[in-house]
Amino acid sequence: MSKGDGTAAVGGPGEASSTVEIGGLALPKPLADAIEDGSWTRPKDAEVLRRVFGDEPDGPMFYDLPSMTRQNRSFQQSALQDVFGDASATSLGVSPRQAVLIGDLGAEMPIALDYREHAESPRVIYLGPEGWIEVTPRIDMLLDLLHGQG
Repeated sequence: MSKGDGTAAVGGPGEASSTVEIGGLALPKPLADAIEDGSWTRPKDAEVLRRVFGDEPDGPMFYDLPSMTRQNRSFQQSALQDVFGDASATSLGVSPRQAVLIGDLGAEMPIALDYREHAESPRVIYLGPEGWIEVTPRIDMLLDLLHGQG
């Protein structure tokens, strides 16, 4: 069932939503659950972000569903060159139509789910100074690192 904002909830009558989609890509359950229960928030300690992402945060934001929908509406239509999408020796690149922005560490420092290799379990990537890098192979691993269990 569509919610009219680019997200979709799938479930039968009386059932809890089982799938949340952004731009046609299903969010992994650990992230959808963290958004729903309010735990998808940036750590208060900036040192955690520096350790996990290897970069200095500058006004980090972890997107809620309306923000994710808004951010991805234009991102997923972007050309590769507009989002540093080409792979290189230092960058994994990104395919905007196979990625979902989930937050950022600051302006031009997006955090995304990359669905190119595993549609059911996308890896977490980040656009750092050298290009797109893998942060963790799965979102549950990022959640653990951010909130003290990794």
